[in-house]
Amino acid sequence: MDAALKKQYIRLIYSKGFRYLSTALVICALVGGIYGSHPHFIFALCAAGAVLIGWGWAIYLRSTGMRLFVLNRGRAKKRIPYVHQRFKGAPPHRPAFLKDYRDFDDDLTSATAIDETVFSKKDAERARMLASVLCGALVIALSFVL
Repeated sequence: MDAALKKQYIRLIYSKGFRYLSTALVICALVGGIYGSHPHFIFALCAAGAVLIGWGWAIYLRSTGMRLFVLNRGRAKKRIPYVHQRFKGAPPHRPAFLKDYRDFDDDLTSATAIDETVFSKKDAERARMLASVLCGALVIALSFVL
């Protein structure tokens, strides 16, 4: 990996890690707000950290070839023949929260957004695993500080 690709890889881990961290903190704040006490917020932080570390472990196991939750392994997606498709040329509708930087025309996209397709599937899974485990450890450390 050259220096520019390493920098993008670190930015990928950084962006995914902060996405996980912000989600965990919002959920923990909601739990603390619902119960209305500081210890519930701290317990939720510990639980979120444990879940994130467990999720990182599950990603690692999936990258080694082990599948934890196999529900639809043999079932293939049914495809509608082109003749019977209703909207042949129109792109499928996606809600705004599912859109990413590729759906918008922006000059700063190359400087701010990290594309996972540049990396191999194994490297992208490793980045998700590292981001999840590091975020989980950070959340647990934050719960000890509070």
